[in-house]
Order: sequence, then structure tokens, then C-alpha cells
Amino acid sequence: MNKLMITAFMVGLPLLVSATRYNSGNINYGQVVEVEPIYQSISIPEERQVCDRRRNHRYDQNRRHGNHAGRAILGGIIGGAIGNRFGKGRGRDASTALGVLIGAGVGANKGHHHNRRNCYIETHYREENRFMGYDVTYDYKGNLYHTQMQEHPGDRVRLRVNVDVVD
Repeated sequence: MNKLMITAFMVGLPLLVSATRYNSGNINYGQVVEVEPIYQSISIPEERQVCDRRRNHRYDQNRRHGNHAGRAILGGIIGGAIGNRFGKGRGRDASTALGVLIGAGVGANKGHHHNRRNCYIETHYREENRFMGYDVTYDYKGNLYHTQMQEHPGDRVRLRVNVDVVD
């Protein structure tokens, strides 16, 4: 039994010495005089897509001048010429007729979109106050000291007081 106690004491002694080495100093308390929360203002970017509609001015000009028929005729001629290059005999006639119809439709509707959507990404910045901690003023033996803390200290703060030899 004595051997066991001596072994435990021998193993625990270095741990006890090292623990007191890092925890040296007396613990005292300072009286809290003032506590002010600390806030930092930050800008937070927020992106969003914005779309607006714009009038197609080319459509408005063509509409005033009545170019629909001219574009339909030109589209039909071009479509018929392209369709004529395909097939033989009756097949060529059918592909030419189909080319005329498709070309006329495309030509008549060219620039026919009234409105266009213009979309882009817009960044707005939102201001926000973030809590950073507390600015604490405390009294210790008649002197005022300032520190910053993450947690609210309450009525008093714990202080570690070390005494050092001055040469």
C-alpha cells in the first residue's frame, strides 16, 4: 500500500509543479464600472437578376413604312430558290412550294418582336451591424482599466495578478 502511494506521489508531483507554474499569480477581482457593446458595420453584397422590357425601334420603323409585304415576297423568293435545289420531278415542286411558304413566313415576321427582355445582374449592398464583443471598464485598487471581452462580465471581472521582481 505504501509503495502504491509513493508511486502515485512520484508520478503526480511533476504534473502538480507544471500546473502551478502556468497558473501562477493570485486571482483577484475588479469592480466593473461600465460595459458597452461593440458593433462593427459591414456591407453585405446581394446579387439579383433584373429584367426590363424595351421597345424594338426597328419594328416600329418597319411598321410605319409597311415593309411586311416586301419582306414576305423576298423571303418567299429566297425560300423557293432554296427549296428548288432539293428533290426531282414532283418532289422538287413540293420542296419549292414548301420553301416559298417557309421563306415568306420568316420574311414577314422578321423584326416582328415588339418587346425584348434585357436582363443583367445587379449588386446591391446591405449594411448590417455585427456584434463583436464588449468594451469593459473596471476599477482595480482605485485605478481604471479597459479591456475587450467576448462575454458580458457581470458586476466584476476576474484578474490574475503576478508579482515580478524588478532589478
